[in-house]
Amino acid sequence: MTFPRAALKSAAAGLVAVGALLTVASANAGTSWSIGVNLPGVVVGEPAPVYYEPAPVYSRPAPTYYQPAQPVYSAPAPVYYEPNARWEERRAQRWEERRAQRWEERREWRRRQWEREQHRRYDEDRD
Repeated sequence: MTFPRAALKSAAAGLVAVGALLTVASANAGTSWSIGVNLPGVVVGEPAPVYYEPAPVYSRPAPTYYQPAQPVYSAPAPVYYEPNARWEERRAQRWEERRAQRWEERREWRRRQWEREQHRRYDEDRD
């Protein structure tokens, strides 16, 4: 008994297509299952449990209430101004300055006078 070639080709193509579909389906499922043939009786292995992420839950955030802080009132810091120099103090200061200046002038005048006297004595001794 011979089968026509066209029937064999179409049967082989069908097996390849079914195998591809089953492979793609199991690849996308993410689980595995098997049937044990080498043991006596039928053994069906259960797949591992699959974890499904729960759907996101959207809700409005709770309103935030806050009590504003109480206003703080404080007295301003005291400001101290240094009083200006009084007229008497300024007068005394000027008097001290003038006194020192006059003393310097007198001292200079006495030094010059002393030098003149020394020169006179020197000149008198020569004669």
